[in-house]
Amino acid sequence: MAKLTAARLRKSQIAMLATFIFMGHAALSSVAWVPEYIDRLGVSFAEWGTIIGFGIIGSIAPLFFASRLIMRFSSRMIIRWGIYGGMVMLVLLGLSTEPAIWFFINMGFNFFMSLVGVAVNSHAVLIQKQIKINVMGRFHAGWAVGAVAAAISGGLSTVFLSLEVFLVAVAIITLVVFEFCYRWLLNGQEDGHIEEKALVVKRKFYQFPPQLALLALGMFFGVFPEVVIIDWAAVFARDILNLDLALRSIPFATFMSGMIIGRLSLTRWAKRFPPNLIASRGAFIAAGAFAVTALVAAPLAAINQYLGLAVSGALWLIAGLGLSSLAPVFSSAAGHIPGVSTSWALSSISLFSSSVTVLAKTLMGALAQGVGLPLAFFFPITLAIGAGFIAATFAKQARRSELADAAPPTGPISVIIVDEEGRA
Repeated sequence: MAKLTAARLRKSQIAMLATFIFMGHAALSSVAWVPEYIDRLGVSFAEWGTIIGFGIIGSIAPLFFASRLIMRFSSRMIIRWGIYGGMVMLVLLGLSTEPAIWFFINMGFNFFMSLVGVAVNSHAVLIQKQIKINVMGRFHAGWAVGAVAAAISGGLSTVFLSLEVFLVAVAIITLVVFEFCYRWLLNGQEDGHIEEKALVVKRKFYQFPPQLALLALGMFFGVFPEVVIIDWAAVFARDILNLDLALRSIPFATFMSGMIIGRLSLTRWAKRFPPNLIASRGAFIAAGAFAVTALVAAPLAAINQYLGLAVSGALWLIAGLGLSSLAPVFSSAAGHIPGVSTSWALSSISLFSSSVTVLAKTLMGALAQGVGLPLAFFFPITLAIGAGFIAATFAKQARRSELADAAPPTGPISVIIVDEEGRA
């Protein structure tokens, strides 16, 4: 791998950060429009849960072959293909009103955005290998910033734009920004993927040691509450808080703000407390914040919608802070299981979490339809409590120095570089 100049690495970092921000924005640009999608498709909450649940199959598929594509064509090229494909699917989401067709389009969108997620995380790892300071946390914080920007832009667009116009604008802006950044990303001769290709170690995905299986379960328990917020925040704001269109994305934005603050502060907290203790207590705090919101949001909103918004937003901010440590801690702990490579461990727990989420999303939709959305939130609340117990008991190997390296939990985790001993 050729040694790159400081100026070249600085430009690649800027381009990578911009890519993470706009990828996060594009991936979650529909958050504020979920009620509109449900109304357009004419589906129940249970049907909606099934549609978005099985749509995750599109996200899972690239995990089986993305690394091979990256090794052959370079991560920069795969990012470009993935973003163009994803933006085409995003525009089509706003044009379809037929549930079956929308399901397949959404699966295609998830496929391309998952492919982009694998590629950008791999590209970020290759940049990190060439510099001394840790920049992974900054990149993934950029993804969260993009998510918050999506909530803001989506919320405003519901007032001033149609869904079709908004999605076309998002697609065009994303592609223009990416093409500007493309030349600064590391090319196939600079990123070192050719040299690394010979060092990849293959393992069977089902060979789970017991401790890794528990950490994979903990990762799913810890990540699913965030997935629920992404899927149902706008519906909660409309149906429970009775918020106007422009305000419906605020609860989601406060939650993601808590995630950003928590992620950027995690290494500092870990200097005072064991990482697994931070994750455990954070999970319990998040579960409590979600539970209080589920119980008091509707009564407060009945008194005054702004009071309901203020209390729910504050509690979801706390919940975001609490959940922010779970994915980094479980990822770090998984990398220190004897006889298991870091890359294989992280890819395996990501694949497990994504697979189980298919059924969990479907169940969440059925619960929302059957018992109402506030009571349905006690499903992810229970999972968060389970994540807290698993983190306290089985994630003690997590290391402070590695906490900033975890990929955003709503994106695929892919670390593709392994040495001949099977360690990353």
